[in-house]
Amino acid sequence: MKTLISIFKNIFYSLLTFCTIFVLTSCVHLFFNIKISLFYSGLLVLFSLSLFCFCLYVLLTFKRDFQFLRLKGNSGIFSLIFFTVCITFLSIYFLSINLMITTELGDNLTIEEKYQLYIIPFHEKKVTIADYQAMKENKLVSTYHHVDIYYESHEVELLPIIEDTIDKADELTSTIFGEIEDNQIDLILHSSTEELYEKTSLIETVGYFDDPNNIMGIAITDLTKILSNEMPQSFYFQSTILHEYAHYRLQAYLKQQGLYVYRVPLWFHEGVAEYVGMNNVAHRYYPFREIGFKNLVTHQDWEKYRLENYDVYLQSYYGIKYLVDQYGEPVLKTIIIETARENDFDKGFSKATGITIEELQELYVKDKELNNIE
Repeated sequence: MKTLISIFKNIFYSLLTFCTIFVLTSCVHLFFNIKISLFYSGLLVLFSLSLFCFCLYVLLTFKRDFQFLRLKGNSGIFSLIFFTVCITFLSIYFLSINLMITTELGDNLTIEEKYQLYIIPFHEKKVTIADYQAMKENKLVSTYHHVDIYYESHEVELLPIIEDTIDKADELTSTIFGEIEDNQIDLILHSSTEELYEKTSLIETVGYFDDPNNIMGIAITDLTKILSNEMPQSFYFQSTILHEYAHYRLQAYLKQQGLYVYRVPLWFHEGVAEYVGMNNVAHRYYPFREIGFKNLVTHQDWEKYRLENYDVYLQSYYGIKYLVDQYGEPVLKTIIIETARENDFDKGFSKATGITIEELQELYVKDKELNNIE
């Protein structure tokens, strides 16, 4: 009976200590600046490693009269080992997410955003992760500046076109955002839109940019026509590269400002990318099915309305084009800077432009209908 009571006491003390550390750790990560959270995570990892070394020592010098704080005897040893394993997983879990936040997502996250990031592994709905390594296998690779281009041997003639387009994209985005420290990125060529969908599960698209992995993907809709510079295949191929490269540069600039990438709504991301991709392209305005910009904030929002035949790309392009026509290209950079200062897109947008997002919704339509161009 005495032994049983001792076992329950050891289990109780180890669980109580773990729960206390877990609650304390969660509070630090949720309520404190990410730099403090990262420092705390590092200390927790050192603590868990120290405990692990102590457990090894205890096992090597096994003693029946073991006592550590309130843990006693054989059951105390195994309770300590169990506690150490739990603390080790906890510390590594939080440290890995904090490292991702500091390197990829910016400093000024809200409590809700941090919470959503910390519970991602426990979401019931799992996101399909593309196997980029498998996509790159058996492909040739050509490096141009900071871009590694993966292609098939029969696609080699596309390289000069891609390189010229990268130069153009670099020039256009540098004009908008200024100098940006580039990362090494991969550009994977997909032989068709069907192959792109099969490999990534992206629906009705010819390109993508995966920010955390620094990977662009472009579908080749018609190799012969692209190489012979026939329209519209040649234009769309180059425009897609410009579009996806603009995503890369915009997100790099957001991180440079210490701004959480998704603090900026997706319509702005896509509108800027379309503005770069449709550089110097003029077309007559026509009525289209639109939705409020307030409904185009997240990827889930975007996919929902995109697949319901709302012309969300065109709408976002018109919104950005209106801003540029009224205030000049520097306004795009100013919106981001003010958003970083306020840590709020709506406030930053209004401060930079003098109008609200709701007013933009009305103004860009009236402007296009009045001029019936662009």
